[in-house]
Amino acid sequence: MTDFSNDTALSRRALLQGATLTLGAAAFLRSALVPTPAMAQGGDLPPGTLHSFATGGVTFHTYVSPPQAVHVTAHIVEFEDQLLLVDSTFIPPTAMEVAAAIKATGKPVGMAVLSHEHPDHWSAADVYEGVKFATLPQIRDAVIAEAAAGDGTAPVNVAEGPDLSLGATQMSGVTVEFRHYENAEAPHTVVAVLPDQKVAIVQDLVYNGVFFAPGVDRTNWIAILEELRDDPACDTLLVGHGLPTTRGDLDTAIAYIKVMDAAIEKAATPDDAIAEIKAAFPGYAGEFLLSLIPEYWTK
Repeated sequence: MTDFSNDTALSRRALLQGATLTLGAAAFLRSALVPTPAMAQGGDLPPGTLHSFATGGVTFHTYVSPPQAVHVTAHIVEFEDQLLLVDSTFIPPTAMEVAAAIKATGKPVGMAVLSHEHPDHWSAADVYEGVKFATLPQIRDAVIAEAAAGDGTAPVNVAEGPDLSLGATQMSGVTVEFRHYENAEAPHTVVAVLPDQKVAIVQDLVYNGVFFAPGVDRTNWIAILEELRDDPACDTLLVGHGLPTTRGDLDTAIAYIKVMDAAIEKAATPDDAIAEIKAAFPGYAGEFLLSLIPEYWTK
């Protein structure tokens, strides 16, 4: 399956350059797709899907974007009287579906968090009127720089959002712990953990059934996943691309990254590396993401 065809005029360099996604793809999609619910529900872009479950007095809603937006997610954590929103999705039509899910709860967003600097997770943030995204200063600075490099501006509710305080806090009496991991799939990643519910919102540290982006430091990325594998709070994982999953997919992610790393290291060409990864994970979606591998090729 190819998520973006040549007809979209999106080059892989427009989506990823070096270690971070660029604004090029987001800018193209924002101009090509009019942000209306009809677009998301019509033939131009199929609707995403919403997946919900409840545990420990908290309800979790994961929105998964359609294949055209590489199955990127946003998560709504529903407490007794407020919501935690993690990430915004890639394009306005999908963000509008998340906004509709938020409205359906009848509860306000008490906190919104941006997990990392890649535009597929923040470029539609301005759809959420009145909601400011808290994040780390390093992530915010990277967002602003990426937007400027693309001759655009970062969404105001990200650029002017508050700094995120790491560590444990309380939302409606429920403990939420915010952690910072460096140099994995992205230079900086915020993970939200609800230890009593044993749910971790790990975002792009784990993809589920979707080809991974090559990442910044794959050895360090594996070490982080090995640490999470032993963490009792990680029974359920809400991921950055694909459906919610369980602790066992940490082993799957580790195996994938090892295959990807070996393929990139040993293959003679990017196409050979891509073929090796596809052969090892034949059921995976998001084949477009494999076209990012040449951007990391140094041979």
